[in-house]
Amino acid sequence: MRSLADARRTSDPSFWNAINRILLTLVILSAAVGLVLWFYPELARRDQMARNLLREQEELTAQQTLRKQREREVYLLESDKEYIETIARDKLDMMKEGETIFRLDPSKGFKAVQKSP
Repeated sequence: MRSLADARRTSDPSFWNAINRILLTLVILSAAVGLVLWFYPELARRDQMARNLLREQEELTAQQTLRKQREREVYLLESDKEYIETIARDKLDMMKEGETIFRLDPSKGFKAVQKSP
């Protein structure tokens, strides 16, 4: 048999209101956790795509810079005779009369990296 205190507690509306608030809180928390678990893979994928986009943009910028340098060199080779002369003399290790050439070697502390087969 139920005691008088048990009967009062179960028939008390404040007891049921408290239980309802607890259950509502649990339902809201479980829905929030469910939404987080549902969207987390998409958020992680979006972050990965953003990192890939940034890397690709940096690569594109580097390629554009290289293209501009090569276009400038082509332009100079096509139109500037002094540039062609300078390049030719540099490649052939020749110099004009009275000209002094300074060659800078890498510093002694610098060691060239050699790939081993």
